[in-house]
Amino acid sequence: MRNTKNKLFHDKILKYLHNDLDICGIVRNHFIALCMRYKRRYGKGLSYSKMSAHLTKLKKLEKYQHRNIPYAWSLQNVVKRLAQSFREMKTHGRGHPKFKSCKKHKGMTFDGIHAPVEKVLDKQKNERNHPTYHIRLNGCWYRFALHRELKGQITQVHVTRDALGDMYITLTEDYTEVKPEPKTGKAEGFDMGIKDFLTGSDGHRYTSPMFYKQNANDLAKAQKAHARKVKGSNNRERERKNVARIHKKTENQRTDHHWKLAIELCQKFDILFFENLNLQGMKALFGKPVSDLAFGEFLKKLKHQSNKRNRFVFTIGRWTPTTKCCCVCGHKNETLTLSDRDWTCRKCDTHLDRDQNAALNILKEGLASFGLGTVRPIVLLGKIVGYSVEASSSLLKSTNAFA
Repeated sequence: MRNTKNKLFHDKILKYLHNDLDICGIVRNHFIALCMRYKRRYGKGLSYSKMSAHLTKLKKLEKYQHRNIPYAWSLQNVVKRLAQSFREMKTHGRGHPKFKSCKKHKGMTFDGIHAPVEKVLDKQKNERNHPTYHIRLNGCWYRFALHRELKGQITQVHVTRDALGDMYITLTEDYTEVKPEPKTGKAEGFDMGIKDFLTGSDGHRYTSPMFYKQNANDLAKAQKAHARKVKGSNNRERERKNVARIHKKTENQRTDHHWKLAIELCQKFDILFFENLNLQGMKALFGKPVSDLAFGEFLKKLKHQSNKRNRFVFTIGRWTPTTKCCCVCGHKNETLTLSDRDWTCRKCDTHLDRDQNAALNILKEGLASFGLGTVRPIVLLGKIVGYSVEASSSLLKSTNAFA
């Protein structure tokens, strides 16, 4: 499956799509209230089948005739997602679905069969870099610039809107994109940190620009201007969009940095090892910098690129001692604190960099856990100058599988 995201042109006809999303938000709030009422009266909520049947009955009443306007499959999908949220609340201990303003409802889904995409034949010269297409959603045609050629059959179309009111469509195709990279025969371990985003076992450091911190002053000024405006006024709405625009810029900068770094790592290494971190605990301990770095989102993008480029990404156990253990002799330094960025092993007298030592231990543990080989650090004059990997047959098979 391949997902491509495209922005719809700013046309007056977008108001119909906004109205459809508002109705989806109203339906979602209605069923949250209904499930809460059933929970209080009968001790249990409603299943998806009962909610779906109830929605069908509501749409037949004259009072709720406006709920027949959106595509019926989209409304059923909203109820289905809500039922899934209630199930995850019980099984995974997640929070209860909350009421939201219908204006803040972000998305709705269309079946690919009922959302045809056609190319627009412009009579005048098109100055855009990408061809213009239009898509039919709920009886209306919307234009967008297709920046990637369609390779397969469209199975689903997901419509989303952001805080600025911009509309995007995500086209899901039954096509698997593969871009195999030439094999390098290298495996690398990475230690994640706040000062340096990633530190490789070879000592190379990948820093993060900390985009939220860069835009913090502009965001503070915009939020102050928004707070001074009268509630409900057009000036306040204008300042709200300015705040949303800064948040959107920060998100786009971070996403672009993650994608570029993920592609760079997949081009350099065949196998990559990371540590399974407790990100929620790190957020409680260190606060905003952890959210600004977005380790979890980066790993998702890296795994997507590794699948597309025939690379392998593994994670080792969370409780594996990587920071305090010497990567040369295995001695554990119990007195190591967070402020110690480098230390000397008392047993083998090797001077260790904290982050590189952790990355080497991650690489050693990863190769040993998956039976891919062993790592031997190269020490010269009490300092680590490199490492050698003694690969097993399984590592050779994995690196040559797509050569």
